[in-house]
Amino acid sequence: MTTKPAADRAPLTYGQLSVWRVMTDWPPDRWPETYLSTVVPVSPDCSLTSVTTALHTLCARHESLRTRFADTPHGPEQHIMPVADTVDVAVDERPGATRAEAEAAGRERAGQPIDREKDFARRFTVVTDGGRPAYAVIVVDHIVADGYGLARLRAEAAALMGADDPDGKRRLDETPPQPRDLARLQRSEAQRPRREAALGYWRGLLRTLPADLFPVPDRDGHHPGRIEAVLQSPGARAALGTAARRLGVPPQGVLLALTSLATAAVTGTGQVVHTLQSSNRFTTPWRTIVSSMNQYVPLPLEPGAVPFARYARHVHGAALKAYRFGTYDIDAVTDLVRTERGIVLGFDHFYNFMAHDVPTGPEESDPGPRRIEATRPYRQIGPRFDVKVRGGPDMPLVVRADPALLPQPGLHALLAWYDDELRRLAADGGTMTDALLATCRSALSAEAAR
Repeated sequence: MTTKPAADRAPLTYGQLSVWRVMTDWPPDRWPETYLSTVVPVSPDCSLTSVTTALHTLCARHESLRTRFADTPHGPEQHIMPVADTVDVAVDERPGATRAEAEAAGRERAGQPIDREKDFARRFTVVTDGGRPAYAVIVVDHIVADGYGLARLRAEAAALMGADDPDGKRRLDETPPQPRDLARLQRSEAQRPRREAALGYWRGLLRTLPADLFPVPDRDGHHPGRIEAVLQSPGARAALGTAARRLGVPPQGVLLALTSLATAAVTGTGQVVHTLQSSNRFTTPWRTIVSSMNQYVPLPLEPGAVPFARYARHVHGAALKAYRFGTYDIDAVTDLVRTERGIVLGFDHFYNFMAHDVPTGPEESDPGPRRIEATRPYRQIGPRFDVKVRGGPDMPLVVRADPALLPQPGLHALLAWYDDELRRLAADGGTMTDALLATCRSALSAEAAR
């Protein structure tokens, strides 16, 4: 009789636990909308066996890829399995498939919710063309990896399949950190001061913010139906860099300050509470771990009749302070909110800046016009207002919204406002915050009146 290999059991990291709790009450058929995916092009001389071997090596190196997640009487746990002899890889023949079509094929395989307790929360698909591997597609439940973790998997997979990927080759020379070690460290006595400081930050928010503003009830994000549009504008990217240089504030701080005005205009409030996503990758060895590290951090802001330069500096400083408290036990925070407010903790008004390649040096000319287009979001549930800024020459600025809060015409008007005002900030460093807020409200009102 063969004996099943024993799993090593550990508590969840705080990042894993946040994913677990945030999705607890979501309909399971909505879970695949939250899965992350990446595509690795396969070189012509790489065989299917070589691709499969590369994916097996990833599983051996990173415990998240061979972990099951179970609810137990002691709370959620991660069960890390020994390295298996083989790895499950689907092969999908799609002659002439583009990268986007290959990614869609990989996501199709993850179209049904993954049972985290019975199965590893990832899917591997090799898309072939005439029998030859063309792309390897990796899809993971968010509890397995966040965007940073997935980027490491992509780089390592590319290097393992023979690509000239310097980052992947460098990562392969490292011994990767593992989530179970982080989970035990976070709950250690040595980390008690950090846990108490984080809980103190939340107590301060509950003490100073009105109950009708913070926090939002969790049920607000449970109703499906989201729209999305994206602004792609090399000119806005260049303008953001110029404005950041002139204002003395990093690009992410400038755009967060501008987004707080957009949020105030959309919600009709004078004070807003944003949800930042703290990567929590500030110390070694955890900077490069393949796991879900992101946690939500509330940031209250109150725009006023002050120069935007001063407001942007304030916003940036407040955000840095908030990030310091981005690692916390969500169960402890949820209990605190339930005691103080009598509701289940929810989050809204998200801001996630990933355009860390925005140049802040002098620009010789305007790189080009904007393009605004409607897109269909994978996720049809969750935050009612969500702003995400991606890297690249067009700096895609993606806004996803509940149409009951911001209809499609207003969504397009808002993105045009972002482009206009970034260019104005680049040219005029003396702009007032209330003037920017007024132009946003005017743009939304004009569109609503049509």
